[in-house]
Amino acid sequence: MNKGEMFNPKVTVIIFSYNQVDFIDEAVQSVLDQTYKNWELIISDNGSDDGTQEKLKKYKGIDNINLMLYESNGRITIRYNEAIQNVSGEYISVLYGDDYYLPEKIEEQIACFSNLSDEWGVVHGPGLTLDQATNKKVFCGCSRAHGENSLKDILLDFYSIGFINPVSPLVRTECYRNYPSYEDLFTEGESLYLKFALKYNYFFLEKPLVVMREHQTNAGWFGKSNIEILDACLERLPNFKEFPQNSYKPLNKLRIRNYAQGAWENVRLSNSMDSSWARSRLYKSLKLDYFQILRIKFLLSLFFTFLPNPLLRKINQLINILLKKKTQPYFDERPIE
Repeated sequence: MNKGEMFNPKVTVIIFSYNQVDFIDEAVQSVLDQTYKNWELIISDNGSDDGTQEKLKKYKGIDNINLMLYESNGRITIRYNEAIQNVSGEYISVLYGDDYYLPEKIEEQIACFSNLSDEWGVVHGPGLTLDQATNKKVFCGCSRAHGENSLKDILLDFYSIGFINPVSPLVRTECYRNYPSYEDLFTEGESLYLKFALKYNYFFLEKPLVVMREHQTNAGWFGKSNIEILDACLERLPNFKEFPQNSYKPLNKLRIRNYAQGAWENVRLSNSMDSSWARSRLYKSLKLDYFQILRIKFLLSLFFTFLPNPLLRKINQLINILLKKKTQPYFDERPIE
């Protein structure tokens, strides 16, 4: 019997849901249908009021399924840490209530871990994106971070290839215990994987094993709050003693890009541009890199911040027509915290 055949660790799948009544059953079923059978399922519902919790109650009492149904909506980072406290598996796989796994997801990733040393903390890869309106699936690329320089890879890949696919990774439980979520932030999102890469190697598996759904109720993007959360996560990263020297330069590059990109998105996508907010971001990027002043996009962003909102909206509409761009949903503030 080879090592792979003997390797049968327990995996904890955590489903985080909020108002996903139309999709939650498919998410749960995708876990039940896994070809790998040594798993437990924790379902953390963050105060849904659309009937999701009523659907979930049918799973109460089923072996290996633990329901954590909250009465009110709270910070996602707190829900993460509370769920981790109830984990008994050696590995964790996170899923969101409107996405789902392909049947062999856990089995193939466990097979990878069976041949890896303890220095490897994450097996991840790309996924598929399902357009709920057209029922079409397309390949969705992501960071190809792999090996001992995984943190550097993630930082460099962020705006070029993409970030870590949020529902793809299978992660050693110790990663979550060593690097808990920041509870002062509403959510940490994929930035959590930056912290794991401080200490652990990533293994990139080419095959897409997850499906993320695009639908009308998840179309809104909270531009300002999300970009500020990423700011905070990037600013805190060098405070860890494990932060590697070779990642300072790509980290600084990403911080500059994030400041500038946040400003650009606010002047281009928001219906009510926050000119002082956008301008302050441009100044922050300039403080980290004076050569930003030579970039056309920087100068254009700065110029837009001095325009009145009604005029800027008309300019943006004209740009979208000329470039044949669709209007992207964008919200200045997150409605629930």
